[in-house]
Amino acid sequence: MVSKTPSKPQRLRSHSIILIHGLHGNETRTWTYGSGHKSVFWPQDLLPADTGEARILSFGYDANIAHIWARPSENRLDSYSDDLLQQLDNNRHKIGAGLVDAVNGSESIRHLASCVRRIAFLGTPHQGSDKAQWAETGRRFVKLFKTTNAELSKDLDEKSEKLAKLGVQFPALLNSRAQSSKTRIDVVCFYEGLSTRLGITDLGMIVKESSACLAGYPRTLLDANHENMCKFQDRNDINYIRLSGLLARWVNELKSTAQGVSDEPTWFYLWE
Repeated sequence: MVSKTPSKPQRLRSHSIILIHGLHGNETRTWTYGSGHKSVFWPQDLLPADTGEARILSFGYDANIAHIWARPSENRLDSYSDDLLQQLDNNRHKIGAGLVDAVNGSESIRHLASCVRRIAFLGTPHQGSDKAQWAETGRRFVKLFKTTNAELSKDLDEKSEKLAKLGVQFPALLNSRAQSSKTRIDVVCFYEGLSTRLGITDLGMIVKESSACLAGYPRTLLDANHENMCKFQDRNDINYIRLSGLLARWVNELKSTAQGVSDEPTWFYLWE
């Protein structure tokens, strides 16, 4: 887990922003604009100036699409979420998909889950229980990644079973937590505004607005395609302004609630 902790972390040390990349992503590459000496890893190079003393963490995992769109016996989502929760728990003692699992985990992990208060999704698909819709989204990702694995495209409906279950469990969890202002999780969904092109081929929207946005929660358009919606060149990038403004507001809200001296860790998920 890549960590960027600003200097002088006395006041907001208990607030953390966790970035979780998506399919075929990486804990640094996903969030990096450009390459070489001109690259901008904005969680480190830009965000600390806008979110005060919040700790910023980036979680990495093996995001091969074949491990996500897989038959139930081969799906690795549970392993990835367990790893994320364990790393966060370890980090907490030093000072999401995982959120559903945390509710039924150990006392320490359940406490960790209770500290998740905000989640921002960037082009993350939400298809509910409809396996056919999950399968169609999977086909668009297969095209995007130009995978040569012929087996991957087969039986995508069956391979979407785990995702379909999570598509039901997660909204139910949000609804349960919303019963009290002390446990409510605020969610904002960002969706892509530009289609993705591979050469002369227009793939359209990889995750359509109807899929990227959860019913009943705020949504925000980003002027980018799916691959570039989480890469920002500088602090003047309109998409960065939209996202960082939200994160800064969340930090200030929780700072005000805790009066800057809370002993309880507060986690923000930023999920691509």
